[in-house]
Amino acid sequence: MTLADAQQHRLLELLREAGEEPVAFADLHASGISFPAAVVSELELNGYLIERVSDHGRLVGVRLVDSEPRDTPAARRRRGWPHR
Repeated sequence: MTLADAQQHRLLELLREAGEEPVAFADLHASGISFPAAVVSELELNGYLIERVSDHGRLVGVRLVDSEPRDTPAARRRRGWPHR
């Protein structure tokens, strides 16, 4: 497992634990995620639905919409292309 994979797993774990509550980027960073915004983007590219939560136009955090990834082109590439 690479550092990026470990950070993705940790971020998913934190978002799943939070349930419906948004988790602030500062809290994610304090929990060991070096670049939380980048890791959120990586997870989105891999099919996870992550919502950015704002309060009066100010970003307060992110929350996981669905705990399982959608099937996206980026997620398929990660699993490898089908062989013919």
